[in-house]
Amino acid sequence: MKWLEITIKTTEEAYDAISEMLTSIGAGGVVIEDPNDIRREMQKPNSLDYVDEEFLNSLGEDVVIKAYFSEREDVGELIRLINEKINFISNFLAVGEGYVGYSEMDDEDWATGWKKHYKPFHLSERIVVKPSWENYAGKGQEIVIELDPGMAFGTGTHETTRMCAALLERHMKPGDTVIDVGCGTGILSIIAAKLGAKVVYAVDVDGVAVKVAEENCRFNGVEGCVSVLKGELRDLNNKEKADIVIANIIADVIIDLSNIVPLYLKPDGLFITSGVIRERRDEVKEACLTHGFELTASEDMGEWVAMVFRCRNFL
Repeated sequence: MKWLEITIKTTEEAYDAISEMLTSIGAGGVVIEDPNDIRREMQKPNSLDYVDEEFLNSLGEDVVIKAYFSEREDVGELIRLINEKINFISNFLAVGEGYVGYSEMDDEDWATGWKKHYKPFHLSERIVVKPSWENYAGKGQEIVIELDPGMAFGTGTHETTRMCAALLERHMKPGDTVIDVGCGTGILSIIAAKLGAKVVYAVDVDGVAVKVAEENCRFNGVEGCVSVLKGELRDLNNKEKADIVIANIIADVIIDLSNIVPLYLKPDGLFITSGVIRERRDEVKEACLTHGFELTASEDMGEWVAMVFRCRNFL
């Protein structure tokens, strides 16, 4: 099978929204290359040589999104639709250059071409993420996560994932029940399981992400703890409510979720949110407060905000 590789150059501010848009119109996978993430990782004192200098120097300043569509798509119509959607997003966010071109790619080229650049790195002080083809032995109390991103978003390098992981580590107790909404590669679900969660429900609307998350859970030996479901939070029919709901998505989705998350949380349960750009912090906060949450913690990293809300709406 061949894929159409669509390349878009954008900004840190807009890439989450554009990635979500590409998935919504049928992308089989999205890869995000953010040079700022990689540079920050290299500058950290505990860096694990995340990437070689030659690759680092070739990155430039733009965030590059590569989206993969079936070769059966009408290329002209697809490009027209992408440009139309990016133009709409530009009404709210600075989108940068936008669409720059496309090429054809074989499955095999996709599967192997990027591996040489993906190395073990510290997601937090205690959590290390490594691809399955790399060797890394954890030191002391480190928790090592094996992660193969496949064709789903979420290698763990982005600030939103880092903040979610740190907040989860800080607030989760062994034996907790956790729901991970928009699980992507399953990284946060795996972390929750390795931190001692009793059960984790991971949900994502992207079928490719669900497949990759299931595979990553097996790699990490947590498939007995993590249940992965294709769909939305509304599709999760649990009799048992959760102690924590995580949503590392985008502001609009979090705002929509704020109305129904209390249905899935225990009294005083926590709603950990991320993927929110600074400019939309107040919108997300107001929506959550309106639906019975209390803000208990807020963190910033780069252009992004993560917040922890406690559920006071006992449904």
